[in-house]
Amino acid sequence: MEELSNLDKWWKDPTVLISALLPLSIWLIMYIFLSIKVAWISFPCGLLVGFFLWLIALGYQNPRMANATIIGVAINLLFASISIYYAFF
Repeated sequence: MEELSNLDKWWKDPTVLISALLPLSIWLIMYIFLSIKVAWISFPCGLLVGFFLWLIALGYQNPRMANATIIGVAINLLFASISIYYAFF
């Protein structure tokens, strides 16, 4: 794991890409297969997945992955709030 954490560019690190894109992909899958009005529930799911990814990042002492997880959950919150607007207002 030392090799992955010493990569020069963050977009070459697969753990960063997974951590940043996984919560967003949960929203996207719900939006495509269900509807935008139901996709708001992806935030609690993304939050839970993000929490465990964050714990993994802390366990491997990978701060770049931990930061990417927080960013991914924040992006998920942004898209889920759009879904909340369409669902309840």
